[in-house]
Amino acid sequence: MAIDIRWDKRLEVGHARIDHEHQEFLDLVRCVSLAAETDEPKPWCMRLLNEVKKYADFHFFSEENIMLRTGYPEYPAHQQKHAELLTLLDDRIHAYATDRINLEAVVVFMFDWFAMHTTKLDKKLGKYIDGLEK
Repeated sequence: MAIDIRWDKRLEVGHARIDHEHQEFLDLVRCVSLAAETDEPKPWCMRLLNEVKKYADFHFFSEENIMLRTGYPEYPAHQQKHAELLTLLDDRIHAYATDRINLEAVVVFMFDWFAMHTTKLDKKLGKYIDGLEK
């Protein structure tokens, strides 16, 4: 059974571009979840996972550009967390590719990572940017 992956207002960080990119990311995770639920062929699932990875890399780069542009003081630590998350995602994708974990385990990891990262670190960024605009 697929995880119920839906956008929720509580995930918003208050920056239009970041929130839009987060919604797109969540949609990709939902696609992988549905592929797990319908037992899609592994080559297709690998392509979906690689799409998620490429989008995550793009989004992190985009978000880091916003941090640099606004002078976000926690940029170095946040950038490091992004790098760690990409490494963990790579590890999970490799584990799925080599049959050490199933696709649903990768989905659970991606959703948990997204929810925790967004509600903790990204919300701090949103508050910082909101403070600049007042």
